[in-house]
Amino acid sequence: MEPLVHFALPLAALLMLGVELKTAAPLALLGILPDMDALLLIHRSFSHSFVVLGLLFLVILLITERFRFAPPKFVALAFLVVASHIVLDLGSLTPILWPIYPYDVSLKIAINLVLGNGVGLTPSFKLTETPTEFIKVTGIDYPLFTEEGLLLTVVLLIPVLYNLARIKTVKA
Repeated sequence: MEPLVHFALPLAALLMLGVELKTAAPLALLGILPDMDALLLIHRSFSHSFVVLGLLFLVILLITERFRFAPPKFVALAFLVVASHIVLDLGSLTPILWPIYPYDVSLKIAINLVLGNGVGLTPSFKLTETPTEFIKVTGIDYPLFTEEGLLLTVVLLIPVLYNLARIKTVKA
């Protein structure tokens, strides 16, 4: 999934949960964080593991609790935003449970509607696994957004922009 969707989907979800835009926008940016491994020329590495993510956020939660940097609710929302990235990437091979489970996993699920000499549904489910290997490459050519991602983002953010315009109009 492209970075634009990794930002837009958590942003829309946070706003639906009632998180204010000034808090939701920076939190939603965390949805892009796991893809920073691409800067090291290794994509879908340990940063795409729920195990690593869980341990990291446990440490962050303990530190924020000890020093009162942020409320636990904020840390929990940040965890969910970053975790959404891993879930959205499950359409491609992703090391979701590394190092406990040393395999990349891909999940393809679909239900097709069949019309013709009757009506039917054709479900399809495919789970693919391959041993996890974090290999440094010489370059990465990765889309920042696609037409589907851009259109999905526009549809998700139209209500946000509408509400912002409505709020400004009421205050004026």
